[in-house]
Amino acid sequence: MKLSSEQGKDFGLSGWRLFIILGVTLLGVYSALSVKLDEDALDLLPGPEVRRQLVDLSRLGMVNRIFLSFDFTGPNQEVTADPNQLVAEIARVGSILSADPLFREVFYRLPEGYEFRLAGTFHEYLPVLVDGKDREAIRERLAPERLREFLVDDFLKLNSVAGLPLIGMIRRDPLDFTSIVLEKMKGLRGGMQISLWNGFFLSKDLKHGLLWLEGLETMTDTVNAVKVKQSIDRAVAGAPTGIRIRVVGPFAHTIANAEAIRHDLAKLLPIAMGILAVFLLAVFRSWRALVVVAVPFLAIPPAIALVGLFSPSISAMALGFGIVLLGIAVDFAVHIYYGFHRGQGFGPSLKTSVLMAAGTTIGVFVVLLFSQIPAHRQMALLALGGIGWALVLSWWLVPMVGRGCKQSPALIDNRLLCFVQKTHRWNLIRIGCWLVLLLAGLAGWGSLRYSGDLKSLDMPDDSISQNEEAFLRIWGSGVDSAFVVARGSSSAEALNVNDQVYFTLREEGGEGFQSLAPLLPGPARQNENLASWRLMQQENLPQLELELPVAAVDAGFTADAFAPFLDWFHREATLMDPGLLLESPLRPLLMSLYREVGTSEGAGEDEVLVATIVPETTGNRLALAGVARSLPEVSILSGGLWRQQVEKLLHYDLIRLSSLAALVIILLCWVYFRRLRLMAAALAPVVAALSAMVVFISLTDGLLNMMHVLMGIMVIGLSVDYGIFVVQACRSDHTAATFPAVSVCAVTTLSGFGVLAFAGHPALHALGVTVLVGIGAAWPTALLVTPALLPWEQEL
Repeated sequence: MKLSSEQGKDFGLSGWRLFIILGVTLLGVYSALSVKLDEDALDLLPGPEVRRQLVDLSRLGMVNRIFLSFDFTGPNQEVTADPNQLVAEIARVGSILSADPLFREVFYRLPEGYEFRLAGTFHEYLPVLVDGKDREAIRERLAPERLREFLVDDFLKLNSVAGLPLIGMIRRDPLDFTSIVLEKMKGLRGGMQISLWNGFFLSKDLKHGLLWLEGLETMTDTVNAVKVKQSIDRAVAGAPTGIRIRVVGPFAHTIANAEAIRHDLAKLLPIAMGILAVFLLAVFRSWRALVVVAVPFLAIPPAIALVGLFSPSISAMALGFGIVLLGIAVDFAVHIYYGFHRGQGFGPSLKTSVLMAAGTTIGVFVVLLFSQIPAHRQMALLALGGIGWALVLSWWLVPMVGRGCKQSPALIDNRLLCFVQKTHRWNLIRIGCWLVLLLAGLAGWGSLRYSGDLKSLDMPDDSISQNEEAFLRIWGSGVDSAFVVARGSSSAEALNVNDQVYFTLREEGGEGFQSLAPLLPGPARQNENLASWRLMQQENLPQLELELPVAAVDAGFTADAFAPFLDWFHREATLMDPGLLLESPLRPLLMSLYREVGTSEGAGEDEVLVATIVPETTGNRLALAGVARSLPEVSILSGGLWRQQVEKLLHYDLIRLSSLAALVIILLCWVYFRRLRLMAAALAPVVAALSAMVVFISLTDGLLNMMHVLMGIMVIGLSVDYGIFVVQACRSDHTAATFPAVSVCAVTTLSGFGVLAFAGHPALHALGVTVLVGIGAAWPTALLVTPALLPWEQEL
């Protein structure tokens, strides 16, 4: 068909429009290249307090911690484990990983001679480390009978084969006061079933050994996770027969999820693209249709650049779903092109429909800007910028593409219109079915629960699950742990708070918790211990000076054999600097609970974090509640409580944003139509989509997750567009073009996203199911129910 000069002027793309499109696109590409892609899991969490808790765990090294469990299997289960073979392999792997720049704090053994170094340190500062219970044990050893028993035992030790190296130690500490402090090291073990064997960490049956380390980079980044896996694989390669090495860490989950998603997309996307291409070519019988569908996606670079104006980085999730949500704009291009395909052009009625549909869609995403989740806000900004610019591109470019298209209805158009017309007399039945679906959705709404647990979207393979189960069985108590974090601007302040946490947990009946307080008390507690020690000195020293020389001679020693001990007892004790113990052989153990870091707000000042790890047993949960009441300044990072808090915030966000979105859509539809039933007809597809999704989820597991919510937003945006286009078409008698166009839009959405319902990964599956069920209900509702509601209004 040859166009007139006026038509060419109307539809032709003028030079200034071309200049704007090229300029914005090129500028968008240039700016988008400077935006950093971020895979930070914090972007998925609501509220600053929840994110701060996870930041604290990360700064303590808990998030990037990796465990290697060495299991002696032997040729059969009856063979006795050889701990020497086990520790040799642990030492080999540990030395390799210690030299790898990807890791820090690689810990697999205490250094040789650690016992003597620790004994010397603890003996020197024993007065500030012992508490009331310890002092009672010391008084008991100072009693004449017990004193003589210890000295006799010392004499026997010195006359044994191994006695020579012990001379200096026994002269300084004949009553073995140091062992009282060394016993406190068990508090560092917590609930883990660990035994020391020649400085290595083995299980009690000597069949398993443990090594742990901390990655320097975040493990939620796939690139970093792959590098970590490759380094660990190289280190464990060549393990001798009979030793199995299990690796437990977050990087394994990152890689497993990435591979599962990659496998699903590689399998399903070609199918989806093939269906989409064949369908569009069958309907339009022209390659132009493929170009039309691609036009809105030219808005992606400018949309990314827009996000970059407000943030130097963009969440990978926000980018992915923002582009997905941008797919809503494809509907605008399809409707404009279909107008040319049916010979009606891009007239005032179609322009009004496109603007109204774009307005409601943009209104939904404006609401999403008020989400508590950073990734949602970035996603909304990206979708807003993208949809806005995609509308302009469709408005300017699609008429040019559609200018020379074949202007004849396809066979599918005629059959669709014939079917809708034949069912016109069934209006009451159609409306009745829609009402039944609505009532079913209302009935199912109350049974839905929101799951904020990101593990529900995790897909570890069997080997990962087996390794984690074996690790818990061998080393752990089998229960989750809570982290009580004390903080301060200095080590003294943080350790003082940590002491309060320790004693509060004890008073509240807490058991099996891992704490620094017994070995590294704060200055306030050290001063209290020192004051009590001085009182004990005054009470016991005179008698000790009289009895010790006599008891020494009776046991076989000289009278002045224990002069170093008396000198130490006379000496004025001083407070212990935390740095002294932090640089001791226990450093890797202590550093898992103590960190000097920059503030969570990113300021230059240092902040000290001290953690206490508490198994989440029933009794300990009550003790944690007592800590929360008594010490509101500390942070309690409980897995169960944290998930509940996340779910509560996300549920609040869902209700609040859904209500606002519904209000915005209703108000915009009222502004457009000014008639209650016209508005109800336009919103009928939205109601049907939401009801269908609620019914489906309530009939399955009843759990809403993040993917349901995100894709639910897209379904709402598409559904209201279907309703608006159909209402406008019925009012302007353009149903011949609009009904098939709505169907084309629905089928392209279902083929592009609905096919993901067959994905194995739970996140992609939830995404696909949401679109499949929602659009699957909205599409027929727009064609069958919306027109059935309109005659009532026109009779008024």
